[in-house]
Amino acid sequence: MKQIDKYFILSYVFLTILGVSCSKKFDEHYNPIARVDKNIVETLGEDPELLDFVKIIDKIGLRKALGEAAIYTCLAPTNEHVQVFVEANGFRTIDEVPESLLRQYVNAHFINGMYYKYDIEKRYSNAAEGSLAATKATYYTTRAEGVLVNPKSVRIFTQPFFNVQADDYKAIYNIDGGGFTIESAKVHEIKYDISAANGVIHVLTSPLPELPITDAAAALDGEISTFSKWLEGHVSYILGPRDQFGWVDTTLIRAYSSVRNVADESVLSTVFAPTDEAMLAYFTPYSQHFGGTPGTLDSVPEFVRTQVIRTALLAEPWFKSDVVRDNPKIRVGGFPQEVSKIAPTIVGSVLSSNSVIYKVNKVVESPILHSVEGGVYMREKFYNQWVQMFRSTNLEDGLTDGLYYQHADKTILVQPDEFWTGPAAEDLAAADREIRRTECRTGIFNIDVRKDGGFRKRYYPTEFGWILFDNNKFFDYTGNSVSLLSANPVWEKGNGAIFEIDGFLNPMDPADLTRTVFALIAADPEYAQFKNAIIKAGLESELNLTGFFTYTIFAPTNTAMQAAGINVATSTPEQMRAFVGNYVIPNRYVFTDGVTQGGLIPNKNGGMVSFSGAWESFSMTYSQKAIKPTPLTAANVQGSNGVVHKVNETF
Repeated sequence: MKQIDKYFILSYVFLTILGVSCSKKFDEHYNPIARVDKNIVETLGEDPELLDFVKIIDKIGLRKALGEAAIYTCLAPTNEHVQVFVEANGFRTIDEVPESLLRQYVNAHFINGMYYKYDIEKRYSNAAEGSLAATKATYYTTRAEGVLVNPKSVRIFTQPFFNVQADDYKAIYNIDGGGFTIESAKVHEIKYDISAANGVIHVLTSPLPELPITDAAAALDGEISTFSKWLEGHVSYILGPRDQFGWVDTTLIRAYSSVRNVADESVLSTVFAPTDEAMLAYFTPYSQHFGGTPGTLDSVPEFVRTQVIRTALLAEPWFKSDVVRDNPKIRVGGFPQEVSKIAPTIVGSVLSSNSVIYKVNKVVESPILHSVEGGVYMREKFYNQWVQMFRSTNLEDGLTDGLYYQHADKTILVQPDEFWTGPAAEDLAAADREIRRTECRTGIFNIDVRKDGGFRKRYYPTEFGWILFDNNKFFDYTGNSVSLLSANPVWEKGNGAIFEIDGFLNPMDPADLTRTVFALIAADPEYAQFKNAIIKAGLESELNLTGFFTYTIFAPTNTAMQAAGINVATSTPEQMRAFVGNYVIPNRYVFTDGVTQGGLIPNKNGGMVSFSGAWESFSMTYSQKAIKPTPLTAANVQGSNGVVHKVNETF
């Protein structure tokens, strides 16, 4: 090394030390051992206990790179530690160990940048004075050599951390901790903060653990073998980066594209890995849904497996205390929920370099598996066509609250594959697939029938019209019917249930201008006078509105209006507006099923109308006079923007 370079590095180190010590004296914070006239490798060579580490550095030709090329923090292993490493890998001497393995070992003990004990301690002290931070364990990156030796993430702790979060350390490492610690390795009580021309040295009193990356760590623990197997199902291999000449390194690198890339050391995570016992406890009750070998989970659908994995992988490393206090930043699988409920399920941990891995005795449900939608995926063996529609359309829209686990109530009528008529979902043309999507959506009720006492004779709301249930059949607006295969649901969750039917219902187009309530009235000769009254009142355009506008109309027949002496021709528009307004309920669907009864509902004139009874006994009362749809077969005629009831009386 040239003399001028040495003086440059000396000046840099001196100015750095001066800068971080400006508020207090240097010797109050830093160990007085200092030899800035020698670089890290030269300084290591002065300690007889560290000579084997220097021998490795020289053997692999890194003396110049580690002594002059950059600034480092060296976590120095003793001769004893080096021998432990050699024997742990099945060798007797350093000379027998392959160079690639030696390079990994050396680089794992060099952190990029210069960090004295006080620099690290200061971070914890500042954090302890405020609220707990997400990454209280401070992560540092070790030296790398391209794809030959990947950098590792190393956690460093000091006493201020243990003063506040000793239990968090024990939850991860399963041992008590304290003092200046690198992962689970202690730093020498005297031999630390040893300054050198290009960095600082901390001597270890126990071997630095070589922690595996997340997926490799999970694979080593037999209690979470199912989780590990499912995680491995998402691994892929990518080529290394291009070099300075544009050549692609053909070394294949493990990566995850469909879930969080836990094979990347720079991706720090928290993992709630369910134990095998927890997996069996969760999935065994549903085993009849997906078949497979009894007592195993080999036939759980791939999508469901992905849901379990994604929900278990969190961004950032979180300590148990963060989980307990339900840190608002925590997102389980990207979805916020009450993570404090997870804390009591933690039964152990697995050491990993870039993750905090907790073993939990309960599967953390994703929003989908937590909702009624999950049943379609769980029963993919029987509902493959629905699953294909989920993948190619937005058929599943609204079934799951993907953010807050607060799903709207739903009841789903599903056609098992054996009742799927026509081409398979994946073979449908775009236009036909959209028709089939609306047919399926017509069987999704915006109500949890279990909370309504089960199926009964009534109209149920859907996105594409109201569906009548009567005598074990469902009827759409055209009179077409399908049968309920069983009164018992095949899947139940907190927000609803799945029932099976043997066919498809016809969807009502909510934008169909040919079937508005006015169009229905205009098409029936018995409403000729009432149609004229609507036109004279200037309400034709309004009653043709679709979209957000809905109406229930109790339409008097020609006979009823004639009996009441209503003459549209001689009446004024104001008189007809008042007359028609008595029979129009805006923003409501009122059927004769008795669901809408009791209380008062305003008509278009603002008058209060009451309803009572159901079906044959149904009636509406206004101005102290009660009338009822007659005959009942002429009631409940659905339009795209409402429902029309025929009445033979006027108020």
